[in-house]
Amino acid sequence: MSDCVCNVSTLMGSRDVTCGTAMCLGADSYACSPRGVLTLSSGSCSSTMPQPNTCTVRVCNGACGAVPDGCGGTLQCGGCGAGQRCGGANVCESVCAGISCSAGQRCEPSTGTCVASACTAAGAVCGVVDGQACGTCPGTSVCASTKKQCVDTVASIPIQYVMSTALVGDRLFVSGLSSLQANGRDLFVVDLATKQTQQLATATVLSPLATNGASVYWTDTTGVRRIVPGSTTPTTITGLTGYCADLLATSQHLYCGYGGSARYGVDAFGIKRLPLAGGTYTWVKQFLNSPRMAFAAPYLFYVGTTDNYSSFGNLGVYDTSDNTDQVLASGGILDSDFIMVDDDAFYFARNQTGATIERMPYTATQSTDLITSESGISRDTTVLQGGSLFTVAKVSGVEGLWQVPVAAPTTRSVVLTAADLKLTSQASVSNLRAQGMGWLFVTGSTVYRTVAPAQ
Repeated sequence: MSDCVCNVSTLMGSRDVTCGTAMCLGADSYACSPRGVLTLSSGSCSSTMPQPNTCTVRVCNGACGAVPDGCGGTLQCGGCGAGQRCGGANVCESVCAGISCSAGQRCEPSTGTCVASACTAAGAVCGVVDGQACGTCPGTSVCASTKKQCVDTVASIPIQYVMSTALVGDRLFVSGLSSLQANGRDLFVVDLATKQTQQLATATVLSPLATNGASVYWTDTTGVRRIVPGSTTPTTITGLTGYCADLLATSQHLYCGYGGSARYGVDAFGIKRLPLAGGTYTWVKQFLNSPRMAFAAPYLFYVGTTDNYSSFGNLGVYDTSDNTDQVLASGGILDSDFIMVDDDAFYFARNQTGATIERMPYTATQSTDLITSESGISRDTTVLQGGSLFTVAKVSGVEGLWQVPVAAPTTRSVVLTAADLKLTSQASVSNLRAQGMGWLFVTGSTVYRTVAPAQ
């Protein structure tokens, strides 16, 4: 095997080092390495002459981290910017690349970990929160200022003063006065699917509308009127005549709360009960003026006054299973228009410094304050749903639709602002209805609804 000769530079000058097939020492005990580097003799020499170095050293060219230079060395190409990391191919990528988070979460760019999304944290379903797109409102609907709802205009009804609504499926029934001089109420139905409006009655609807989830009921001078599902033609149920200050429908009965102008001690006003099929009514409660009612089987809750004024307001409950009656609270500060119930408690309002909604569990003896409004509270703009009370109120100067979790009232929040509700000095919300997880509300004479966003 031929020798290998290296000409190398040393501290002692240029020297030739010859390497053989075995351990080989050159001059001054130097040895030749395969790359022509002069070292102390400690190993064997290459059996061939080293070839000239013909490689081209790489440049970083946008790469990151430690990159081979193509000539046996390593380039240090640096790091990446904020929110990025050096990937396996020495290319900068997002720290969230390849990270999949569960629903309602997002990858945090600063840490690469899953956290609650900005949209989820804000309860937003549309618009942009902290640079994150939360959804797009479909059709003609617009994103509410709270970003929690998409609001769509359904229809304008030729009624100057809306008085009552009832929701059955995709049909919203609306009654009201065409003017202050009108002798009776008009009745319209709005098809929410087509946005078409049809008038069903003119100057005849007197009482508030009631529904048991199937038919719609009201009273006029001819008696109790009913519209069954799929029909727009009312039929008459005999047994009751005259104005009902409040009308409540259950699966078996109608309850009519009569008004009256008599003073305490006159029994011509109170609550009457009529079978749904009609027939003979019975008195449930007498000596109660213009009562409002709520039903949680077998109990009928009521609130009203015992004279023409509010100084003797009563809140009571009637047990329909054994026909017993009990007064739960009384006093002039009771709001004689407000009573609501759910499966666990009943709700009433007190008018003190503002209007306060209170919650009383069926098994408790003391109520809990949920919310106090500076502008008053209406039963017609209050809904119980999913463990929360929703009501149109003004709290600490902020007016809108408030959500109040009954288990944690202090965590209340605004779902729709006054602007979202289309409130003006001439138009206020008269009725609010829940539709699935969305809302139907009437402001002035226009019906609005919230719709699901496109995600």
